[in-house]
Amino acid sequence: MKTLHGIHGVYLAIAAIAFFRYWARTRFWLPRYVHVLAIGACALAYLLLSMAPDDAPIRQSAWGLVQQVGFLLLFPAIVYFFFVFYGGQHAAYEREHGRRVFCPYCGAPAHPTAAGPCPACGQEPGPR
Repeated sequence: MKTLHGIHGVYLAIAAIAFFRYWARTRFWLPRYVHVLAIGACALAYLLLSMAPDDAPIRQSAWGLVQQVGFLLLFPAIVYFFFVFYGGQHAAYEREHGRRVFCPYCGAPAHPTAAGPCPACGQEPGPR
């Protein structure tokens, strides 16, 4: 069982690296609704901080303001992290921008609706 957990952990690490590389490749694009969710998470964190009593450790510390800001930013960071980690960004990007089509001759990326020759090699698309 420990071996299976180890294999699962390695798989998750590889998937996380792949999704975060994809996120960087798409120039950190995210759909608008994720930003709305992050704003909601930030509001929730603010409400939680406002409910803390005056004698709470987060308010008594010398670094209390830094801790409160960190706590406030932690909730949206969790939203963004899990959206990217579980592949939501990849699915949303593919739905929004469409799948990339590649030239069968040279492998250069082409627009999915292009009907003319490949801009890289000049080959005409064959019959479908």
